[in-house]
Amino acid sequence: MAQLLLVDDASALAELFALAIENKLGHAVAVAVALADVGDALKKLEHLDLAIVDLSFPQEQGTGLDALAEIHLACPSAKLAIITQGDLWVAQVLRDAWELLPIATVISKSAPLAYQLGAIESVVATGSAPVDPAVQTLLPASRSPYRTLSSFASLVHHGGHAKLWTALLNSNDPSYKEIADLSGLKLNTVKNYRAQLLPDLITHGLDEPTLRQMRDFAIRCRPFLAPYLDVRESK
Repeated sequence: MAQLLLVDDASALAELFALAIENKLGHAVAVAVALADVGDALKKLEHLDLAIVDLSFPQEQGTGLDALAEIHLACPSAKLAIITQGDLWVAQVLRDAWELLPIATVISKSAPLAYQLGAIESVVATGSAPVDPAVQTLLPASRSPYRTLSSFASLVHHGGHAKLWTALLNSNDPSYKEIADLSGLKLNTVKNYRAQLLPDLITHGLDEPTLRQMRDFAIRCRPFLAPYLDVRESK
């Protein structure tokens, strides 16, 4: 019997899906219906074999990517699967997760229950399952070998870059003046730091990004970027 974690904010549906997994596949399932509940749900399990995570948490500041990152850090040997409606607005979050984490499969919420359970059982038994065709078009043809968790280190060369990213994370409608005011950096310094980061941002699919695009990227990938900000800002 495997031990699974299901993370989905649709609490009623999540409980029904967990029961189906338990009754039809015979696995134990813990459920978290909020990002803040993931840690407590992990504590209910003796170990974790597979986490199945939704990407959409519209009532929260984070996304399923935050949950996936937390689970991977706490249980690096656990398999990770995504279950999603595949809406276009989560496409970039899906791509981030797919490229940065060892995602074993992606399951569409619109797929028949038998298909969903089959994909889960395949991951438990073999370590992977084919990506659901309904969401396959949202994923890149191949994973970039250069986009890794460690590649975020190159986005924070020094404390000044950390100040720039922190200001972007705290901004609402970023302009050079707002970022300068929030960071305490001079306006030209903000422009220079952005220019310095452009070659490294290409690795993450950002080609000549605007400040807003950099802000959106930083918010999406906060769990991977934040550790480097903490280190640089503490020096």
